[in-house]
Amino acid sequence: MDATPPPAEHDTRDWTFVVDDGCADCGYTPHDPVLTNERLEATVPRWARALERPGATERPAPGVWSTVEYASHSRDLVRVLGERVTAMLAEEGAPFADYDGEAEAVRQQFWAADPRTVAREVAAETERTIAVLEGVRGEAWERTGLRGDGQPFTITQLCRYLLHDIEHHLHDVDG
Repeated sequence: MDATPPPAEHDTRDWTFVVDDGCADCGYTPHDPVLTNERLEATVPRWARALERPGATERPAPGVWSTVEYASHSRDLVRVLGERVTAMLAEEGAPFADYDGEAEAVRQQFWAADPRTVAREVAAETERTIAVLEGVRGEAWERTGLRGDGQPFTITQLCRYLLHDIEHHLHDVDG
């Protein structure tokens, strides 16, 4: 796509319920955080296949992200997970600013990304984050960070929240 597409529909739903309740839309069920690496690793070939399909850069409808936009967002979520877990391991109660995925999509021009490049970036970010998560053991899963609104969350909750987001977006593009 050469021109800037119209913004995607902004999702205002509070998705934190998935941490405890799962998601009926995509089938996610809260997972044992120890399985996060295995499940993250399983998303890499799925993104690679989705990004190889014809039309990966085309939006299926106005206001709906293309596969490359969803994959770019998921790549960033994997990076954010690794960065936040690193900070939470270093500092109990580490504070985090809100992450605005739609703003990042515009700032980084996700719609113009090369699908092959994004597939490689998803793999690289996943590898980095898996290395971070390999250092989380025992009670460390309950270390906390603070959301932008001051609400605490644990490494376990963060892993569930962000893994759901990534798996949900794969469901969106495979759906």
